[in-house]
Amino acid sequence: MNGLFIIGLLVVLVLNLIFIAFAIIDIMQRKNVKYLPKIGWILVMAFILFGSVVYLLIGRGKDLPN
Repeated sequence: MNGLFIIGLLVVLVLNLIFIAFAIIDIMQRKNVKYLPKIGWILVMAFILFGSVVYLLIGRGKDLPN
């Protein structure tokens, strides 16, 4: 049971890191983002588990990447 918990935790952390990497690449390519400044979204990603998913769902601007 303990080993399964650790594997699950590692999977969650790796998925979170993948989402963060994708979201930071996206945030740097956009001119505008919604609701927060870019640095605000990066802080959300840094301190909230799956904050990057929140950004990808509601924070992306409507403009196309530069």
